[in-house]
Amino acid sequence: MKTKTFRSVSVLLIILLAGSIKVFGQQNIVQNKIKTVVVYDEKFDKLISKKYKESETSYDLKGNIIEDIQYTEGKIDKHFVYQYDSENNKIKETEFDINGRVIKISEYKIEKGLRTEKIVYDANMKIKSKKTYIYTSY
Repeated sequence: MKTKTFRSVSVLLIILLAGSIKVFGQQNIVQNKIKTVVVYDEKFDKLISKKYKESETSYDLKGNIIEDIQYTEGKIDKHFVYQYDSENNKIKETEFDINGRVIKISEYKIEKGLRTEKIVYDANMKIKSKKTYIYTSY
């Protein structure tokens, strides 16, 4: 019985810590008025070094990620733009190809702070998939 309780408490603490890390990070972005973070990766091979842009992340005034670009050897690999509602819930995610053309758009419906639906569209706004989230409460 003590082992089950200890595991339950441990799992709960891990969940709480993971959630607080996200919030703490977002608070740091807001407090420090961070607009963009660019990460460079530098590789060393004997006397030669190569430095590449690894990622570029842009934030809104509330600390939400509004654009995320991932690079491979300095070239765009993945590019996303995000939109949020007034309560900081992500409601739209647009993915672009390496040339800046829309690949797909995901729209999220939120009710009472919970995601209830995700619809994925292709570049022509034709539905590719739809997920519905059903929650059971105590």
